[in-house]
Amino acid sequence: MDSGHLGGDGRDRGMSEDSFNILLATDIHLGFAERDPIRGNDSFITFKEILDIGLREEVDFILLGGDLFHENKPSRQCLQKCMDILRQYVFGPKPIEFEFLSDPEEIFKTAAVKTVNYEDENLNIGMPIFSIHGNHDDPAGLGQFCSLDLLSTAALVNYFGKIESLKEIHVRPLLFRKGEISLALFGLSAIKDDRLHRLFSESKVTFMRPQEDKESWFNLLVLHQNRVAHGPKNHIPESFLPKFMNLVFWGHEHECLVKEEYNQLQDFYVSQPGSSVATSLVPGEMKQKAVGILRLHKNKVFEIEEVPLKTVRPLIIGNLSVTGLSEDTSEEEISDLIAEEINNLIEMSKNKVTGHPDQPTLPLVRLNIEYELESQMISTTLFGRRFQDLVANPSDILKFKKVLPGKQSKEGILDADALEDAFQNASLNERVESLVEDYFKNSEKPLHLLSERGLSEAVRLFTDKEDKDALEKIVEIQMKKTMDYLKKNSTYIEEGSFDDLKSNTDAFLEQFKCERKEKKKDEEDIAELKKELETPKRHRGARTVQDENEEDDDVNFVPTSAARAKLRGRGRGRGETKTRSPKGKARGGGRVTAPVIELEDDVRIEDVDMDETIPPSPPPGRGGRSVGAKRGRTTQSSIKEALSRQSSLPRSSGTTQRRGYNYEDSD
Repeated sequence: MDSGHLGGDGRDRGMSEDSFNILLATDIHLGFAERDPIRGNDSFITFKEILDIGLREEVDFILLGGDLFHENKPSRQCLQKCMDILRQYVFGPKPIEFEFLSDPEEIFKTAAVKTVNYEDENLNIGMPIFSIHGNHDDPAGLGQFCSLDLLSTAALVNYFGKIESLKEIHVRPLLFRKGEISLALFGLSAIKDDRLHRLFSESKVTFMRPQEDKESWFNLLVLHQNRVAHGPKNHIPESFLPKFMNLVFWGHEHECLVKEEYNQLQDFYVSQPGSSVATSLVPGEMKQKAVGILRLHKNKVFEIEEVPLKTVRPLIIGNLSVTGLSEDTSEEEISDLIAEEINNLIEMSKNKVTGHPDQPTLPLVRLNIEYELESQMISTTLFGRRFQDLVANPSDILKFKKVLPGKQSKEGILDADALEDAFQNASLNERVESLVEDYFKNSEKPLHLLSERGLSEAVRLFTDKEDKDALEKIVEIQMKKTMDYLKKNSTYIEEGSFDDLKSNTDAFLEQFKCERKEKKKDEEDIAELKKELETPKRHRGARTVQDENEEDDDVNFVPTSAARAKLRGRGRGRGETKTRSPKGKARGGGRVTAPVIELEDDVRIEDVDMDETIPPSPPPGRGGRSVGAKRGRTTQSSIKEALSRQSSLPRSSGTTQRRGYNYEDSD
């Protein structure tokens, strides 16, 4: 990527006259808590402020990253309020100063009106809005329509990025040009994370690029998926996204991280504006809410200005532990202790009052309370009545969390200083196994039985290959060797009193650990671990073939030599779109023929270790068995026979498969 960005607040006024200005906002959640007499209007107040910012900053258009509505089927009241606000800002005499070059029949083929709203000769659009859908307002029901389809038909929003097929996805960009600035806007609306993860892994997501002078385009991708891992496949890693992107606008995550973050491995930037309303009382929602103003300049130079939102209701969260209170402490005393903490939080929330005339000032307050005994709990409903007129959420102001007696808190288990050092010294793309190794090497609570190197390698195998047995196996291997060492030296260890026994054991463990490092025994353990994990799961331990089949029907044996083949090459499949270029400044009509801009399948060129990045494709059916087939005993001969049949299957001659993209072999 050869684009650049300006540091600081980026307001280079000398370049502003020749810039493409876009307001970035996401997760507005119109209609959230609309039945709440206190909070029901919060989302609409902030939505209006966002549109005010767009008008004040004279942006060319507003780009929304999904979840405009909180409900899949918003109430009629919610729709009416939304449309009333939109019509105040969308329609107007302001001229549109950029061209739309894509074929609208292709981009908006699922829409009732197959054109951008500002090119409709019957309308006068002053501030266009483009939006993808999120997981809250996704299509459903007969015809697979969503609330954005209604807004699109009413010419209030340009809805794009709709997924047409869940078997294979082709992402076509919206192409814009303003002066010498060319923008390719890619939209990927929300689908289930595990489904999209699988499609990327199976090379069934294709991004199309403009073929005409393709290196001159600024490539912007907007998507609405989990960015933070909630499981092995319940998120979309940034490494799945194509490297030719210049900026990724990430929706769905509510934490506000507007300022662009550079991904060194992928060579693109990521901006995560976060939500404009708090839909849950968690620390991530407590950060200052904001939107971003993306300013594109010539030569793909850009910057993002963070604009704080001033109409967001104050939110403050605190923590309290009552585990140290005696059983004799009365409920009234506990209630007074909690009330004192709540009053402190209310006082702190006043720092978040901006003075904006439309900002709701009654704060949202949440106190998380740790307790051990049932006698340390109080009625949250009765307690909330004490703050009926002081907070916006009196009914759920408290959240109790039980801690098992004698159980250490996380602060007691982890070395906070070593953990902080590990993350501070890490780069944005630091591998998790490196963090694990760095933490234990610098911690005042080191490993005694396991080795840092062995544990970090097990973590790598767990994260890269999703082998759930890796951590368990390294513990088994190293524990066994430790026990063998202690048994071998038991004569010396067991001399003296019990205190001597403990002291001798600790000394021999430390000696054993030093010997392991000197003799590089860790590498032997890792080799043994890999050998153990390479054994098919059904031959690990005492589990039966039938048990394994019932747990995972998609076990598929792939020859190691084939899986480790490294592929090189670059190819393309070419498509064609008809494009139009409105003349000069557009206000409604005005259409002339523009040069055709062809699209081509994009590819990434890099050497890939297929064994580490691409899971084997499952055979047809479930688990490779035909319907009605009986489960039989797996033998060495049957495995060889299965591999022989697999190797004899015809292979595609023209396509090479890599994670996330389709490749055609180059000549």
